[in-house]
Amino acid sequence: MDKNRNLPYLAVLICVLTVLARPWPVRAGNVEKQIEAPVHKAVQIEQTTQAAKSQWRDEREKKTKLFEDLETQIKALEAQSARQTDQKKALTARVDQKRQQLSDIAQISAQISPFLDQLLEQVQDIFHRDLPFLQEERAKRLGAIEALAYDPKVPVSERFRKIMEALMVEAEYGQTVEVYQQTIDLSGQDTLVNIFRLGRLSLFYQTLDKQQCGAYNIAQKNWEPLENNYLKDIQEAVDMGSKRKPVEILDLPLGRIAVQ
Repeated sequence: MDKNRNLPYLAVLICVLTVLARPWPVRAGNVEKQIEAPVHKAVQIEQTTQAAKSQWRDEREKKTKLFEDLETQIKALEAQSARQTDQKKALTARVDQKRQQLSDIAQISAQISPFLDQLLEQVQDIFHRDLPFLQEERAKRLGAIEALAYDPKVPVSERFRKIMEALMVEAEYGQTVEVYQQTIDLSGQDTLVNIFRLGRLSLFYQTLDKQQCGAYNIAQKNWEPLENNYLKDIQEAVDMGSKRKPVEILDLPLGRIAVQ
């Protein structure tokens, strides 16, 4: 009888358990939403954060490398700028120096031009008053110098060089002897003779048949015969000037010094 009396209680307990067991699947779904979803989301956030950190680290390394490269370039540019500044200063100094030199040259040119004109007049005077030797060669040289003097395009330095060359050549004539043939006027007749030039002191002639001799009279501007006793000395002078005989002391009439 006790067993039968407990049956209604068991049925009620089973019904209660059945009723209480029905909501369990719903609670399991809530647990998944409340626990697994946040965990999954946290994992995604962590992954995203790590990716962001890695990307940021890469960007930082790139920016650091770029910054270092830029610093290196800046230092190189600063050094180059310093060199260019020094070069500019040096070039400016050279330009100023050249300008000063040009200014000095202009002043010297203004002062030296009259001096060169005087030198040219002296060369012309020497040519016209001198012994008549190498007339064609010397006249050509003098004409070239005169052409430079009247050409405004010719710099003063070129004029100075040419005049100095002419003076040096003229001065050298005074230290040399020379023998050459030339046609001269003897007693109104053109005669081919041997000419012996003794520096700038005197000119002597000897006819080709060696029977007559003479000297140039610079005061009278003509050729004058000498006595026959000078034939031997002039012949020896011609041989010495032609290097056919060693140099010896000769007795030649040099004339007298005249004040002009």
